[in-house]
Amino acid sequence: MFKLHSITGRIAIGKTIGLLVGVIVMLVLPSFDMPMFSMFGLGTLLMFILMGAMTGFMGVFDRHPALEFKMPWWVRGTLIGASFMLMYVLFTYETLELVMESSLVSWMGFESPFWALLDGIFIGGLMGFIETKFAGQGPKLPLT
Repeated sequence: MFKLHSITGRIAIGKTIGLLVGVIVMLVLPSFDMPMFSMFGLGTLLMFILMGAMTGFMGVFDRHPALEFKMPWWVRGTLIGASFMLMYVLFTYETLELVMESSLVSWMGFESPFWALLDGIFIGGLMGFIETKFAGQGPKLPLT
């Protein structure tokens, strides 16, 4: 289907990780008194899959195209993860407030939904690491 060291390999790995994380989040939603197959749940699943695809695509750039600084996997992954999670928090702020007020989260002292940015940084970094480890990086990666 695809060579292991390729852009297609990076994208497939990222989308698989995003699918797994999104399904786990959807399975946890009923414990927050939210339906699993709601717009929030399906939007969460789609957001993580798209985050994985974007970290896969961005693996082609090992240097920033305009600013010319080095971009190792941990810079790319964490920036993409933080960007996607910031967009997610801004679009779903009210729903995430309900999650943060639930008894499963409130005992930790996290009150603001913007704490989810740390989750995005971690997941994006994890995606970037696994994609780079198994499918390579850089502008010389083949497409398939």
